[in-house]
Amino acid sequence: ADARGQTTDALPPPLEMQIKGARDPVSVQVHVQPLAGSPDTVLHFIDLSRQKAFEAQFIQSQKGSRMQAIGQLAGGVAHDFNNLLTAMLGFCDLLLLRHKPGDPSFPDINQIKQNANRAANLVRQLLAFSRQQTLRPKVHDIADIIIEVSHLIRRLIGANIELTLVHGNDLGFVKVDEGQMEQVLINLAVNARDAMPDGGKLTIETGRITTTHALQRGAETMPPGDYVTISVTDTGTGMPADVMAHIFEPFFTTKPVGQGTGLGLSTVYGIMRQTGGFVHVESALFKGTTFTLYL
Repeated sequence: ADARGQTTDALPPPLEMQIKGARDPVSVQVHVQPLAGSPDTVLHFIDLSRQKAFEAQFIQSQKGSRMQAIGQLAGGVAHDFNNLLTAMLGFCDLLLLRHKPGDPSFPDINQIKQNANRAANLVRQLLAFSRQQTLRPKVHDIADIIIEVSHLIRRLIGANIELTLVHGNDLGFVKVDEGQMEQVLINLAVNARDAMPDGGKLTIETGRITTTHALQRGAETMPPGDYVTISVTDTGTGMPADVMAHIFEPFFTTKPVGQGTGLGLSTVYGIMRQTGGFVHVESALFKGTTFTLYL
């Protein structure tokens, strides 16, 4: 009612909805307005497709900037920490020269060295995420790398998980650091194993695609061109969308305390981007997960 107590027709707020399009659903904003002097109602539909595309692009660019900033910070800390670890390991070696096996101090010094080596491994993972590690890329047939590392993967995933390798035809060659690519595949296989505690199937498949237009792969835009692809697919628990949004960030983990550092997938991301490749993930709860590498 207005100030005089008379009834007025208040307009409902605009609604956002999706309507069925020729190919994909179209986001629209609907304004409802009564037609003057008539019981009919007028609906105004405003196409929000461009606005939604800009919003998604802005979110991706913000995420990319945040990941880059985290990477720079992680890389800086890793370099400084690596210098400290080098000194610690050097002094441990000197002490071990004076305290041989059988000396009461030998087990303690050896324990310090082992923990320092574990810390050095974490530093290497941080450097991989921040794309500041030293790579030695050479031209390889990716199938050879996968076959070589599959023997280790079989032992890592256990007997209750079936490993299947599917090799594509006419893949061509890629220029990668073999050791780092093996690390990528091992990290993905270990994550898949943890997602299948009751067993399942792990499939590593290679292929080749040619794109004629840019594709959005996470926070990165993949330019058109020829790519060799490696898909790592599990039949595990899958991930919800809110978890998928953070999986490549360092120290993010859904595992209990003491069972994961949160650096496995951030290492995968860093190695792929420093190699000039891309990584994309597709997952659904209780339907498994697929990581696709583009080289």
